[in-house]
Amino acid sequence: ASGQKYLVWPMTQDVRDCNDTIHKDISIPPAVQVILDSPPVQRVVNLKQLGCAFNAYPCCTHTRKEHSLGVMELAGRLATNIQHKQRQLNVSDKDILCLRIAGLCHDLGHGPFSHTFETFLKAAYKNEKENPEQYEERNEKYKEQYGVEMPPLPESYEHEKTSCMMIDFALASVGLEIDWDNLDEPLKQIGVGTDREKFGVHLGHDKFQPLTSRDMIFIKECVLGAPLDEPDAPTVSDYYDRDSLGAYGSCQGNLNIFLRDAAVAKGLCPNPHTCFMCKGTPGEHLMISYPKKHVSSAMNFFATRIKNHENVYTHKKTKAAELQMVDLLLEADKHFGMLLPTQINDPYGSPVPSRFDSFEFQRLPVSRAWMYPRLFLRVDDTIVSIIESKAIENPLPQYGRLREFLNDRRNHKFYKCVAEVEIGTVGGGKFWEMSEDEMKEELLDKHAQYVIQGKLVTLEPDDFIVEKRTLHYGRKDKNPVSQMRFLESKSDQANLSNPIEKLPKAVEVENLPNNAPRSFLRQTIRFFCCKQYEKYELISHAFQQWKLHKMQQVEMPNCVFKIFPENHDDETEDDDDDQLFFSQPDSQPITQDDSELLLSPRKRKDSSDGSTKPAKKRLSYN
Repeated sequence: ASGQKYLVWPMTQDVRDCNDTIHKDISIPPAVQVILDSPPVQRVVNLKQLGCAFNAYPCCTHTRKEHSLGVMELAGRLATNIQHKQRQLNVSDKDILCLRIAGLCHDLGHGPFSHTFETFLKAAYKNEKENPEQYEERNEKYKEQYGVEMPPLPESYEHEKTSCMMIDFALASVGLEIDWDNLDEPLKQIGVGTDREKFGVHLGHDKFQPLTSRDMIFIKECVLGAPLDEPDAPTVSDYYDRDSLGAYGSCQGNLNIFLRDAAVAKGLCPNPHTCFMCKGTPGEHLMISYPKKHVSSAMNFFATRIKNHENVYTHKKTKAAELQMVDLLLEADKHFGMLLPTQINDPYGSPVPSRFDSFEFQRLPVSRAWMYPRLFLRVDDTIVSIIESKAIENPLPQYGRLREFLNDRRNHKFYKCVAEVEIGTVGGGKFWEMSEDEMKEELLDKHAQYVIQGKLVTLEPDDFIVEKRTLHYGRKDKNPVSQMRFLESKSDQANLSNPIEKLPKAVEVENLPNNAPRSFLRQTIRFFCCKQYEKYELISHAFQQWKLHKMQQVEMPNCVFKIFPENHDDETEDDDDDQLFFSQPDSQPITQDDSELLLSPRKRKDSSDGSTKPAKKRLSYN
């Protein structure tokens, strides 16, 4: 109610420091400490930064909290350097504080296993749309229990928007809220917590410059990367170094030179169609620029990006574990429509923003957990343990496939990458223009049935997954360095202290550095076996026949094909993976016609007697 008084207290006046493996010392101002201690930020300590990559690289277990603290520190250092270097820009301590809070909160919207959760939500939307019969029982029980329909999923999920929701939740947890009617006043006091008049920049001697509602909108816009359209509604890359350290044991880049030498200058906007200032019309405005001598360093910076994406984030074992996790969550989502309580009427739950007062759903499945902040607060990487406990408590026959997924995960049995096509410039379109579902349907249509040891075996849609992977340097098929602006001469750098209207002009580099690649975009198609042992070789042969069929449609395509042996070690990247190999499997196929292969049993490499039986079945105990 208006005029209501709450028990409030000032934030601490001490600046704290913490140690970090990448940035050594990280400074935490009092206002940042308030947000850091809030439940939404503490939640990300249970989110692995790299999702399922730890299955391929055991040291990749750093969390979103570590990453967020690193981004906060880099944002603060960058803004502070510009503040000291170009005082005419009037970068205030409050501006720097806002950037630091934005860096800390930019990933609050990530779900379990980070980007894997986004892949799951996309798959859930598609499956509910194409196979509604799989969810009829769940939805009917939900409506019968609560008298409302299950809330529908949107076509796309953007974790940045959920991050903005969780920023509001973080404020609410300390008794504050954005006041849309008084944007230039301190935040609205809505409950017990931090004093709104003393939440902001500490000026010393118990004096504060409080953050306003407009400041919080600016923070949310930094996270969103665009202006807020309604009340409900440049990235600093700490993760390059932190992820490289986890995967390779050493940092691959040097961000310090970019932080040290960054400056604000005028420049022609490289993205006028998406720029909220240009609004589609190319023009000049202020932007971050760098000395021209850093062009090669910038190229190395983006090379680290594609290296990490290829070798870590989309490593075939990382992706196999991710695809299997998605299927596990999909299976759980079909059965557990009332898996998680939302705490809408819980007096002990963390305070939520007032715009959620009309929220009516008492329980929701994991696919809807992001819709309500109290619920999303409890959804992190531990969700699999919750699902496992639920499946164990209710050993029903319909949970059989889910139990298989859970057992395979416990035993470190993941999907396997069978084969890969790297798209070339000649004939590659014949492969890439097809959707993943179309490739699967074509393979099943032409190469689905085989005779193995006298038995007819059929490939089913659930036996394998087709994945289209795009690797780039940060700007799809464009050179990311061409999106940057550089100061050409020392005189330009000397003029950085000029008044704003007379700042030097930074330009796009005309000549690419020597370390620039010939192409900035790579496209690959990968086939993953979902039945780890039963049909691996079958899918390998089907892929080979599909490949030959596609090759007949284009003369001499320069695509690169790989087939991975079943016993190929996925734990780490082998040097041989960088070379083309297209070898026949150990079996001896006899082609009967275009749609049938007769396979003989293959000898195991661990068999000294040439037996074709699995090793475990050949063991004898004396």
